[in-house]
Amino acid sequence: MNNIPTPSGYDVYWEKWVDAYSPEEDFSELVEDVQMGSGEEPELSFEEQQQLEQHIEQQLKGYRNIQTIFTPYGVLPLTEQSLASSYFKFWVGHTNFRITKSFVDIASDVDGVESVDVFSPYRFRIGVATLFKDRVVMSEIRENMVGYMRNINNVSNKTEDSRSSR
Repeated sequence: MNNIPTPSGYDVYWEKWVDAYSPEEDFSELVEDVQMGSGEEPELSFEEQQQLEQHIEQQLKGYRNIQTIFTPYGVLPLTEQSLASSYFKFWVGHTNFRITKSFVDIASDVDGVESVDVFSPYRFRIGVATLFKDRVVMSEIRENMVGYMRNINNVSNKTEDSRSSR
């Protein structure tokens, strides 16, 4: 999202939602750090170093295989089946106008939208139903939101014009 052009009018930009829990942590750097050592500990023999490496790898295997997450229902194992990204096609919308209840309703009313979550005044997430094309749904949401903003501005401009002509 670094090289995004600044829009000239109202707009919605889309970014694929990344599930924070989906990538597996890589412990290889930790193993390398332990293997390299800081130079302060006494040197180990070849056999002792192999035993240490095996011991570290044995301990780390448990961390790789059992990831957990804290939920209101307690600690749950984090598996492919428990990841929301396995079941939903999530997209994050970035706007240059405030997201109000009206915009949540606009997005919810588009066919193919399963969920709408507002993250901030300018950022929201949608879940697109499996049998719908992401781009079609996102395009319709964008068109409806930008159209709504244009209508609001046209109405407010007409109201200001009529007040100033009195």
